[in-house]
This record gives sequence, C-alpha cells and structure tokens, in this order.
Amino acid sequence: MIVRRLAGLLGADNEPVLRRYLWLMLVCCIVQGFTFVLVVPIIQSLLAGDARGAAWWLPLLALGTATTWLLNYAATVGGFRVAIKLLETLRHRVGDHVVSLPLGWFTPQNTGRLGLTLSQGVMDILGLPARQLTPLMRATVTPLVVVAMMTFFDWRLAAMAAVIFPGVALIYWWAGRLGRATDRAVAAAAAEAGERMVEFAQNQVVLRAYGCSDCGYALFDAALLAQSRANRRQLWLVLPPLLANSWLAQLSFLLLMAGITWLAIGGDPQHLPTLIAMLVLINRVVDPLTEVATYSAGIRMASAQMEAVETILSAEPLPLLRPLAAPPAVFDIELDQVSFSYRPGVPVLDTINLKLPANTTTALLGVSGSGKTTILQLIARFHDPSNGTVRIGGVDLRRLETAELMRIISPVFQDTYLFSGTLRENVLLGRLTASEQELEQVMKLARLDEVIERLPGGWDSPVGERGSLLSGGERQRVCIARALLKDAPIMLLDEAASGLDGENQSAVSEGLRMLHGRKTLLVITHQLEAIRNADRIVVLDHQRIVEQGNHLQLLAAKGRYAAFWQARSASAGWRLLASDRDIAPDRSHYASAS
Repeated sequence: MIVRRLAGLLGADNEPVLRRYLWLMLVCCIVQGFTFVLVVPIIQSLLAGDARGAAWWLPLLALGTATTWLLNYAATVGGFRVAIKLLETLRHRVGDHVVSLPLGWFTPQNTGRLGLTLSQGVMDILGLPARQLTPLMRATVTPLVVVAMMTFFDWRLAAMAAVIFPGVALIYWWAGRLGRATDRAVAAAAAEAGERMVEFAQNQVVLRAYGCSDCGYALFDAALLAQSRANRRQLWLVLPPLLANSWLAQLSFLLLMAGITWLAIGGDPQHLPTLIAMLVLINRVVDPLTEVATYSAGIRMASAQMEAVETILSAEPLPLLRPLAAPPAVFDIELDQVSFSYRPGVPVLDTINLKLPANTTTALLGVSGSGKTTILQLIARFHDPSNGTVRIGGVDLRRLETAELMRIISPVFQDTYLFSGTLRENVLLGRLTASEQELEQVMKLARLDEVIERLPGGWDSPVGERGSLLSGGERQRVCIARALLKDAPIMLLDEAASGLDGENQSAVSEGLRMLHGRKTLLVITHQLEAIRNADRIVVLDHQRIVEQGNHLQLLAAKGRYAAFWQARSASAGWRLLASDRDIAPDRSHYASAS
C-alpha cells in the first residue's frame, strides 16, 4: 500500500527508481538472511571438533558478508535517490496542480495546509524510503529468510519462531489504526497554530490600538495548547503498541529458549550442536522485530503527509470544455440564468440575467451579502456557477484556458496583496515589459505619484512583506496601478478606492473615467460620482437583481436606488461647523440629487 502510494506520488517517469531500490533492498535482505544461516554449519563443525569442515564454510560467509555490504550500500544510495526524486517531483507536481485549481479553492484553511504540506509534509515523506522502509525491510524480510532456512535444520524450532510474525503483524496493524486519526488531528492542529502565529504577528498594530493584545495572544495560545494536546494524545496512543511489541519480542525469545532447552533435553544428543547453533540465529530473528512498531510509527506519520499531498492533488480543477481555436474578439459580458451557492441550500445568487455591453461602465449596488463580489468572482472564474452560464464575447468561460481568461481580465478586489520587493516590481507584475512612460502614466491615473515622492527610494522603495511598509490606501493604489498597467479589455473593481481619502477617491475615479468607452468596466462602489457616471447601474437584493438602468432612469423609478441616492446625498451633506461645533446639513446636495 505504502509502496503503491509512493509510486503514485513519483509518477510513471520516476517509478523505475523506486522499483530498483526495492529490488536491491529485497535481494540484500535475502542475502543477509542466508549469510546469517551460514553460522549454523560453522558452529556445528566446531562443536564436532571438525575445524577443517568449519574452514570450508568461511569463504562463503565472507562472500555473503561482502555481498550483503555491497547490496546494502547500493540499496541505501537507491533510497536516497528515491528521496531526491520525491523532492524534485512532489513540489513541482503540487505547484503545477495548484495553479490549475480555481481561485475559490484558496481559502485560509486550504492555503495554511498547503504551506504546511510543502514545508514539513514533503520533508517527512522524503525520509520514508531511506529512514523507514529500509530498516523495516531489514527487520522483517531478513528474519523471515532466517526462519525459512531454519526448517532445513529443525522444522520444530522454525515453526516456533514463525509464530512470532502474526503477532508482530497484528501489533503493526493495531499501531496504524490507533495512530491514523491522531495523525490527522496533529496535522490540523499544526496548521491552525501556524495560521494563528502569522495572524498574531501581522495584526499587532490592530491588537495594540484596540487594547486587544491579550485577546490576540489568547487565540494564539489556545492554538498552541490545542497542538500540544494533540501531540500528547498521539504520544499516549503510540506508546501501547511500542510496549506490546517489546513485550512480544522478549516473550518470544524466552519461549524459543525454552523450546530449544526442551528439544535438547528430550531429543537425540547428536542433535545438540544444531540446537546450540540455533541460539545464535534466535537473536537475529527476535532482535530486529522489536523495532517494527517504531518504524511503523514513522511510516504512519509519513503516510499522513502523503494523504495531505494526495488530497491537494485530488482537488479538481474547474472543467475545461472544448477549447477555442481563437480568443474572443468582443469583450461584452453576459450572465445567463446564473445561480450560485457556496453551501447546498444557501443561495448567494438566484437566477441572475445580466448583459454588460463591451466598453461600457456598469456599477453594482446592494447591501452586504447580496452577491456583488460573487458576481465579479464568477466572471473571473474563481468558481463556476451552480446553474447557468457566464460568457465573454459570447463564449462560455468554460471554453477559455485560464491563461487566456486572465489575459483579458484585470481584477482589483477588496483584499489587496503585495509581494515582498520594490514598488516598481509590484506594479510591473501587471505587465513585465511595460516602458517607463507607461509606468508614469498609470502612476498618475492611480495617484501613486505622491506615494513615490514621499518614499526615500521612489520606485525602488521596498514595500515589506505583504506591503506592510505602506498604508492600506497606498497598497490599494499600487493594486490599481498594477491593474491599469495590465491594460486588459475587462476591468473588475471591487471597492477599489474604498481605502482612499475623499480627494484621492475623486482623483482615482477621474482616472477610471478616462477609461470610459475603452474598456468594459464592472465596478462595485458606493461613491456617488462614480455611480452617477456609470452607463448602467444594477441593484441587487436578496440574491436577485431588483433594478437596473442609468442614474436618471432609476431616480425616476423611485425605487431602492432612489432611496439609496437620497440617503447617501443627505449623509454627504452633513458637516461640522467650526463656530459652535454643531452639526448641520449642507442642503446644496439635495439639489444635485434631484
């Protein structure tokens, strides 16, 4: 089972390396068992006073010893070669597979487990051939060969020794059954502790600002305690099989000694030298078996990590229907009878029909949870809809290769992410071949110019891990500049300017207005000016589209959009009077609202 799973992880191209290692190890154990058995005729000859007869066996013993050493060396090297192939193969296979998975797969839980698997898990699997399988085969195959050869000298003693193996196999199975569930619990607790540690380190500013350092530490401490409890439980469940294995080995040794004594007392005196010689072999049968449970624990832990890798590799990429010969030439967007649920029975979108003509700007409005961000994610194909079809240029997204879809879409979501590196490197992710002139252009459109002027290194200033050296609004501007530099025909903006102050929001909105008529824009925003200038406004409520039209049409309809506009206009008009600190409304906004 373990060998088959190893072969599956290595792949068909590298399976011969594993097969060669296993054959070498098997032959090594067989030769070693034969070599041990050669001690019996040597001792028989010596006890019979036949030194010349013993000398005849010595060259065979030397040859068997040398052959065993050479085979063991070759097999050990083969085990390390398997480990190297695993190292070369596993991370590439996981990496290649992960990039094919839908972006919706990358939840915090999955990404935490992925990081743990690629770091600790892969290293545990690498130790499986040389450090676990090699000694396990020596501890089982060699004693089996010895017992099989003992039948040529005394079948009764061989039968007594053979009784040990079912007991060892039972303990091995018992150890695996006890530890399998705890191994999963330990892996889950380790992943959780890792996530809490990163969270605790990255959110120090928030925790301290709100006096929640103790609360944040309590969450981290609780995760560490859960990990400690899982490790202790694993230890307590591992110990009984280890002790049982040791007791079985000692009891077996005593029974074999008693059997030899009984045979020696009640048998033929001429048979006594053979029985005495058998005493040497008994130790070579019993001693290795004492370690079987120990190796089983290591194999089981590696097996749990193999299961984690297999779980990642078994995650299904989004299906690709018959791919197109040529990409779409028109970049309109259509959602046809689209429904979607993250969980069965809990719809997020319900029968959405929406057409966005090419090179128009559409604003999505709605309360939290109405499905606005989900629509953007379906268009970017983070997920496939539960029902219905999403099309770009009349083409079902399921017929577009991921690389082709990402080429024509430029998303900016609420959760900004910057890589460790410089400001220039993060913006150039949008298009690595961009010129300095193009960089300057997107810098002005995204109002990144004042950030560059403030930083001592300008474009070459480091942004820190996840952009920690920049403010939230500055990170957002970098992401907007990156999306603009990509120059994709479709832009998806989810509250792209929400982290900016009023002046910069207006500036970024003005930059996006310059794209009007040149790109298909789908914007989630609550900025009044951005909404007013959209070609179409779509209002969502209770997972459905309840209104759509332009600004004037929806105001005239006096529905939910009109109520929203009046409420936002009124709140935008409130200001703080410097004279008496009284709050009063600025009525000028009401005229513009009407």
